[in-house]
Amino acid sequence: MMIDLTVEVTPKAAADAQGNEKKALTGHLGTHFDVMDREFPLEYVIRKGLVFDVSQVSGRDIESGDIELERVEPGMFVAFSTGFLEQTGYGTPVY
Repeated sequence: MMIDLTVEVTPKAAADAQGNEKKALTGHLGTHFDVMDREFPLEYVIRKGLVFDVSQVSGRDIESGDIELERVEPGMFVAFSTGFLEQTGYGTPVY
């Protein structure tokens, strides 16, 4: 199964980010790779991976006991779903 990790940059998100994040004005908005003057084959990002839901962790750092570390294999992509984006909104001052 392929999972798309991109975040849609809506006109509202772009406007909010430009009001709160200087980097948004120079192209650092949304899911992207900074690859300057180089080739970047998409095969480099297609790999086995896991997404750990840690959205229930609140008021402290995520710890190894919060995830099933034994599921992680060498070379895997590992992401953590915190729910932060849904709580705060993309490009807001809190973000």
